[in-house]
Amino acid sequence: MFVIAHRGANKFAPQNTIEAFVKAADMGADGVETDVRITKDGQLVLCHNTTVNKTSNGRGKVMNLYFGDMRDMDFGSWFGRKFSNTPIPTLDDFLEVMKTTNVSILDIELKPVTHKDLSFVPEVVYKVCSHGLIDRLLISSFDKRILSKAKAIDSRVKTGFLYPFFGEAVRMKFVSPIGMAAKSGFDYILPHCSYINEGIVKKAHKAGLKIAPWTVNDISLIDKLCAWGADGVITDYPDIMKNKIESV
Repeated sequence: MFVIAHRGANKFAPQNTIEAFVKAADMGADGVETDVRITKDGQLVLCHNTTVNKTSNGRGKVMNLYFGDMRDMDFGSWFGRKFSNTPIPTLDDFLEVMKTTNVSILDIELKPVTHKDLSFVPEVVYKVCSHGLIDRLLISSFDKRILSKAKAIDSRVKTGFLYPFFGEAVRMKFVSPIGMAAKSGFDYILPHCSYINEGIVKKAHKAGLKIAPWTVNDISLIDKLCAWGADGVITDYPDIMKNKIESV
């Protein structure tokens, strides 16, 4: 069962920074998960929240900020003094570092969009291809349009459908995420850990999907996931979960 470090080793270094991803790789994580957003001038950067308020000394929505201004912000001091002046990484920064590691899964989450412009999706795929990492790529999203777009660009792209997502949780009670993901030709189903059980794992595998819940931080759940045959976990504690899985 593989282990993906959620936003890198975010308990040891600021989330979604190069330091966090390198630490996750050093811990033996099989994969790392990150979030890609677009700046006002079209640069692809790694940031989970819609704003930089929580994880930097700046303020504002990523989509309303110029990359040059964001690059001057400090994305590390909020976590600890030794990370002062940590810059926000671009997607290229991330890929350049990851190809020097043994990390085999690059889980890049693309956020849902309310508009119809999905032009950032091919740019993400092309950048990964240009770095020679297409075989490691897993694009995940709560938005099935994004995943379908990624598959249409390059069939080698592995895709993972995330659920639930606020209002989506209600809708998914009536529409099977597994059925939809299988019908759409996706590769993974990525449910919240509170939704995982043996029946869901079996149903996913029967549909030809791999399954990896998020965000698994309860070590007691690992025994069940191993017994059920889950394919992996996304966690904030890659070192602990990796050691636990290897001991089962």
